[in-house]
Amino acid sequence: MRRLFVLLFLVSMAFGAFAAGQQGEAAADDGPWEPTRPITIITHVGAGGGTDVAVRLFVDLARNYTDATFVVENVTGGATMNASQAVMGRPADGYTIFAMAMSNVNNVVANEFDRSVFIDGYHWLAKIQRDPAAVIVRRSDYEAGMDFEGVIQQAREMNGRQVWAVPVLNANKHFEALQIWDATGVEGTAVPYESGPLAAAAVLSGSAQVQMGNPFNSVGRDLQVVAVASPERLAGFEDSPTFEELGYPELNNEHIWRGLAVRQGTPTAMIEWMEDLILQVSEHPRWLEFNESNAIVPRAVFGDDFRAIVDNTVRVTEFWLRELGLAD
Repeated sequence: MRRLFVLLFLVSMAFGAFAAGQQGEAAADDGPWEPTRPITIITHVGAGGGTDVAVRLFVDLARNYTDATFVVENVTGGATMNASQAVMGRPADGYTIFAMAMSNVNNVVANEFDRSVFIDGYHWLAKIQRDPAAVIVRRSDYEAGMDFEGVIQQAREMNGRQVWAVPVLNANKHFEALQIWDATGVEGTAVPYESGPLAAAAVLSGSAQVQMGNPFNSVGRDLQVVAVASPERLAGFEDSPTFEELGYPELNNEHIWRGLAVRQGTPTAMIEWMEDLILQVSEHPRWLEFNESNAIVPRAVFGDDFRAIVDNTVRVTEFWLRELGLAD
């Protein structure tokens, strides 16, 4: 009988400890989340790419609101998928964030990667930027008369051999080029480069005649934006007409988005902590100034609203792949 009493006592003590542990974990989940080690932000672009520059500024400004340490890790290649796979290979504990762009979703669809992993496997934390499409040429060519109509005229003369530098085939910049060719009745050749800076270098070197990019790609380089998708001319790009001004209003909404995501299963408290931090950074004067000077709209869109944008990107990608004969 004594042995039975001791056994029951030990079992009750063990259960009590387990229950206390469970209550402690629940309290930790319900309470505010505070990071205890560095948070890694993984991006698919190299140093100097649009997403990289934006994320590094975000990290710098975040120091005004938190003592948390952020580390930016550039994982390039694999048509942007190396970065996504790196994120999926790490725990959903809140210490890994994916800084991606629209092209990541394009590539999941175009390359038939598992959407249940690489789209549904993410909690789409926040869209942080809307970056308008821009047609970019070498400034010396522009000064010699190659404005947007000059680009189109050259495309006709080259009969499909005019090279448009894009970050990757079968993704948003390639689709924007296709949209422009369709609207203007010309054809070109899209050639992929791994990043915006490399595509810009191709134009500067003469390897490509045109870059399908964003206004940011021309900043600090001898390049000229000859057309931009914007409701009105942009500050700092007053010499760059909108597509609507050029007679192509159907092109005026072409843009890419950039955003942040974490793996599904990431603690809710961490997501709420990060959303609050994003809101604070998005209102910082330096963030607003940076985006305005690079013709970017810094509008934060969270959760389900961001997921709806992702789903629309999937639909647009499917449409262009069918048009290219690459999907049923």
